[in-house]
Amino acid sequence: MGRLTEDSLKLAMEGFVKKEDVSVQVRAWSNTILILSEEVEDRATELIALQQPMAGDLRTLKAYIKIAYDIERFSRYSLDISDIINRLEDWPPFHGDLKLGEMAEKTIQLVSLSIKLIQEMDEKLVFELSRIEAETDELYLYNIKMLADAKRPDPKTVIAYALTVRYLERIADHASYIAESLTYAATGKRLVLR
Repeated sequence: MGRLTEDSLKLAMEGFVKKEDVSVQVRAWSNTILILSEEVEDRATELIALQQPMAGDLRTLKAYIKIAYDIERFSRYSLDISDIINRLEDWPPFHGDLKLGEMAEKTIQLVSLSIKLIQEMDEKLVFELSRIEAETDELYLYNIKMLADAKRPDPKTVIAYALTVRYLERIADHASYIAESLTYAATGKRLVLR
């Protein structure tokens, strides 16, 4: 699920930058991820019902249900980005200092880090993820300010970029939620990274 959603985000951003419709492929991947997410939820629920796990195992199952949902959200936001071209058709270029590429790179890095965290359960990754997520938040605010302060921008341009930076910011938040869920599963303590 994780690698597929990473590919979805990369393709969505490539389509956005090139103004190419990649939504059919992103939708197919997103639907696959949705099915897998529901399968994780079903299996975890079945384990809870049949095995009556103890506290630590129950926390782990709960965490993985939430993580599957977060990964599914990665793919749905990627789908939203890929569909902007269909909804707005086209928009003129933005003449200003946006840092969309940098924000997209950091968001893709967060998706990759959250997947690595799931695989390795390395505490150091939690803090690296938190640091990059904070940088992504700063880029989000910067980009929104640049769009708001633009001199006579085309409305479609502002909408396209504002939606994209918002979706990237939400993906970054869900990467933090994954780190929080894994920390809770491992320690029983709630950690808030945002």
